Amino acid sequence: MPMRNIICIVMICLIQACSTHELKTTSSTQIKSYGMNIKLVVSGDNKDIVDQLSRHIQANLLTRGFNIVADEQATKLTVAISSFTPGNAALRLTIGFGAGRGSLVYNAKYTKGGQLLIDYDGAERFTGLEVAPGTQYRPLGNFGGEETSTQILLEEAAKHIVDLATDK
Repeated sequence: MPMRNIICIVMICLIQACSTHELKTTSSTQIKSYGMNIKLVVSGDNKDIVDQLSRHIQANLLTRGFNIVADEQATKLTVAISSFTPGNAALRLTIGFGAGRGSLVYNAKYTKGGQLLIDYDGAERFTGLEVAPGTQYRPLGNFGGEETSTQILLEEAAKHIVDLATDK
């Protein structure tokens, strides 16, 4: 097989391992300008994942100075988890190139008084070989099993969701 074909196959496999994020609607000002109180609602099929993601988002919001409240007048953050799979460590180790990767697909919306401020489609992927500054990925994360990939996916999603409220 010519070298060009091998390179093309490798590139296709690498591209398939990428994740996507789409910011469909964005506010012209930071979310905190609408107030520091956030009402958080997380939904999805897997109750354990919903609970864990809620905790990660709450922790990130609190460290950024926000208050978690039940007040309907507060800025509302609604996160809908549409798909979650922790992946398969054995496939990640033996095959690579995105095989066995974990994934978390979600939509996050910030609203205030019925007005949509931010609408974000996020997708976190974990292949175990990510090297990216400013992320929660760990060295040798590829050797971790389901718990490791789940933890990393949730931490990354929470980070990206809260970054929407503070980065402008």
